[in-house]
Amino acid sequence: MQDSSFTHRELLGPRSFAVQGSVLACLIALFAFIGPFGTYDSLGAAGRLGYWALALGANWLVCGSVMILTLRLAASASRRGLALAMAGAALVAAVPGTAVVLAAETLFRPGYEGGNALATIYPGVAVLMMAISFLVVGVLARVQTAAGDGASSAAGDAGRETVRFLDRLPPELGRDLVYLRMSDHYVEAFTTAGSTLVLMRFADAVAELEGAGGLRVHRSYWVSRRHVTGAARRNGRTVLGLTGGHEAPVSRGYLAAVRAAGLA
Repeated sequence: MQDSSFTHRELLGPRSFAVQGSVLACLIALFAFIGPFGTYDSLGAAGRLGYWALALGANWLVCGSVMILTLRLAASASRRGLALAMAGAALVAAVPGTAVVLAAETLFRPGYEGGNALATIYPGVAVLMMAISFLVVGVLARVQTAAGDGASSAAGDAGRETVRFLDRLPPELGRDLVYLRMSDHYVEAFTTAGSTLVLMRFADAVAELEGAGGLRVHRSYWVSRRHVTGAARRNGRTVLGLTGGHEAPVSRGYLAAVRAAGLA
């Protein structure tokens, strides 16, 4: 059962840390070079590097923690709902984030003055938090999608010959599997050429499809990633559109895995 949440699989995995570390390092270097918010005129190169390493690094941790919590609480929300939740979380995270920036100002620009310092800093930090949130999620989604596309491509070429379930299909249906559906004691398999019934347990069929570039999206449905043409919300449920006009419902227990795969 692929019910690992996006927060645990993507934000806390080794690949995530590598991606986030690279993006953060690039942002620190960029901000240190261009010196926004008056840091170019008031600090030298080393000072700007230290200032932005503290301001961006600490805020990245603050924002990451809030984002993980938000994604966990909004796991069943639509993409629009998730975006709104993340925007709201950014406004909340900007409160401790503002304290981080004030600490950086105290350490690196002790002569900093401004009667409306909080009113000036908070909006900028809030925008920064939103940018970090959507940047991290966007990059990770692209990494996940690229990895999935690579797996699908491999499955479509050499991998197909080693997928045991495909050997159960009649030759006239080919081996281009679109999705599976449980049908009583049978598994109904749909390819681009038609469908057939296979007498076996659904869980065994899914196990035999390991490496085929697909995933289980419901207790009764398995889909091929490369045949997913889109996703929609219908009556409060997520439904995946498939090649040939087919559809597959996504149950709540598998929704996080489907989103992590970039399919909804």
